[in-house]
Amino acid sequence: MARPIRVLAVEDDPAARALLSAALSGAEGVELCGLAADGLEGLELVERLRPDAVLLDLILPGLDGLAFLGQLSRKERPLVVVVSQAASPALVRHTLSLGADYYLVKPLNLCSIPLLLEGLCLQPLTARGEALLEEMGARGRGVSAAARAAAVLARDEEALLKQAYAPTIAAEGSSYAVVEKNIRAMVAKLHQAASPAYAALLGGLPPARPSNLVFLRALARALTETR
Repeated sequence: MARPIRVLAVEDDPAARALLSAALSGAEGVELCGLAADGLEGLELVERLRPDAVLLDLILPGLDGLAFLGQLSRKERPLVVVVSQAASPALVRHTLSLGADYYLVKPLNLCSIPLLLEGLCLQPLTARGEALLEEMGARGRGVSAAARAAAVLARDEEALLKQAYAPTIAAEGSSYAVVEKNIRAMVAKLHQAASPAYAALLGGLPPARPSNLVFLRALARALTETR
């Protein structure tokens, strides 16, 4: 089962903190590990708690959100989702340039935050999966689908294929059957080409094309090894 995404909320408004706490405490797949009322406390909690993600208000006493981003260590930094009432394009661009991963405008749809965080956490794994597949010579729509699926399996080794395919089905408006077919076609081409990278992934060239599940689990293991 996938480890919950540990979230730190940095928000000075007590009412907003209470709403975030109530929403995230009961949400599947996330764990609210800390609450901070200002930027300095937020930095201290990032250092001490090592959260996977930070929900960051921009207008904070003492150290504001922009300064928080500027002082956040680039090494092993968590995902940062900015939440603010301000929504000028220039401010959004500046915030993202400082290292924020996403920008949400208040008022928030609190129910959507767990899914957003899950998607953001999968992005680095998906990018590594795509790179590994391209190294093997993979091309076509099966590449992104396989990378997403392997990312899900890397986070939860007990996940089923229907769960692993879900991000692609949602992103592309596709179906289980189409995703299965695209990945199977990609794996068939990789097996026929038999590149050294493909053989290394599977621990040697198999006598027949592996099933999608076997291939994706091997790719998921490679993702966890290259973190």
